[in-house]
Amino acid sequence: MARAEKVGVSQAKMAYRGLRDWLEQVDRMGELLRVSGVHWDREMGAMTQMLTESSKGMAPAILFDEVPGYPQGFRTLYGQFSSIKRVALTLGLPLEYERKVDIVKAYHGRMQNMALVKPKVVKQGPILDHVLEGDKVDVLKFPVPLHHELDKSRYLGTADLVITKDPDSDWYNLGAYRCQVYDGKTIGCQITEGKHGRIHRDTYFERGQNVKVVVVCGQDPLLYMLSASPLPKGVSEYDFAGGIRGEPIEVVQGPYTGFPIPADAEIAVEGEMIPGQVKPEGPFGEWMGYYSDDVVPRPYINVKTVLYRDHPILTCAPQHKPVDETGLLKGIAGAAEIWKALEACGLPDILGVWNHEGGPATRFTVIQIRQRYPGHARNVLHVAANCSAGAYNGKWTVVVDDDIDCSDIDQVLWAMSTRFDPVADIDVVQKAWSSGRDPMYLPGNFNNRILIDACIPYDRKLKGKFSTVVDVSPELRAKLKAKWSSIFAKYAV
Repeated sequence: MARAEKVGVSQAKMAYRGLRDWLEQVDRMGELLRVSGVHWDREMGAMTQMLTESSKGMAPAILFDEVPGYPQGFRTLYGQFSSIKRVALTLGLPLEYERKVDIVKAYHGRMQNMALVKPKVVKQGPILDHVLEGDKVDVLKFPVPLHHELDKSRYLGTADLVITKDPDSDWYNLGAYRCQVYDGKTIGCQITEGKHGRIHRDTYFERGQNVKVVVVCGQDPLLYMLSASPLPKGVSEYDFAGGIRGEPIEVVQGPYTGFPIPADAEIAVEGEMIPGQVKPEGPFGEWMGYYSDDVVPRPYINVKTVLYRDHPILTCAPQHKPVDETGLLKGIAGAAEIWKALEACGLPDILGVWNHEGGPATRFTVIQIRQRYPGHARNVLHVAANCSAGAYNGKWTVVVDDDIDCSDIDQVLWAMSTRFDPVADIDVVQKAWSSGRDPMYLPGNFNNRILIDACIPYDRKLKGKFSTVVDVSPELRAKLKAKWSSIFAKYAV
């Protein structure tokens, strides 16, 4: 039913350089939609949701041009990661997979022997085409959208990366944090507790120091994907991206911060946050599919410089109820890191990890294993739910046997319905790491989560005393696929 050993990474290579080359590749793949005349006020976000919500993973990336009220060539891009094929392109992996989880296996395999590569500082890059300082600073010179009908403000940063620096080392962190626009020279920066950018910021504030920061909106999709990934402390997303690419990311030094900024980025905003300076932030339609209800005073950024290239593209990830690009993006990146954590703990025979898009992100994680000893499944459940990549805002963690495709929700539900006992096969974790993005969060930003052992009971599996599955053997499958290849290809069986 679920054969997990077939995927390799021998075909892996980076097929693009930078956002614009990525868009050309996506266009050739037939997955780019160009639309002109759509307004920044609610229309872009609504159209993206409508095209994505029933697409079953086939929604296009959407490039909005000729935005009313803005110069020709000032564009916005939505839906970068609404398809697995575009995620694969971004990671330099094969574009086609038999199972969705196979892209996680390929990504995990790529990371196993990957060496980190530090960025290369260059003197010039397209991001320096235009440099605005002083009175000329205005982030609203770009078509910053009001994404959802009930949002109270426009948001510059959604599919962004926010660069912060560790106060005690040369480690630069890139995180995807939402940035509300208050006016042309003032923007918010909401960062959840425990995230690396938040730790950096809080450490500076505790010392009574201002925090320099760069918000990039329009970068290599690989950098955006990694900025939303749970990488370990001290590892810069620049170094990780260089490792995936096999060559350094080229950066320029920001004129105000001195921070490394992607040389081919579209838009970059430099500024600083000052201890004690706060403004009410939110609400915003968030990645769990609800408007965030944690509108509280938060530190904001005083904008010092605005950098942008000719004909800039503002990248956006509006967030809406699943399925949307954020769920897929966070899901694949998080699954690979959970897989890595499981193996780092010495747990054998991990065959697949998938975060289901309807969850979204790590709200419904399923791990596929080949059981090797009594308690193996429970070990896997607790590590997956408590490692860094699986801990934040998790809700359901499920473990299934090797014959279940963990990325196929129908197979997972079948296993949960036939191999699971509601009394014996549940564990509950209380007071886990959460945030106000969860409408069911508990005071103090906690939540509770459930762990489901949907594997065949180990002793019955070992003795062969569990009911036999009705299925087609691998031999007969291969024979029929070879004989009737055109029919099976048509229906993607």
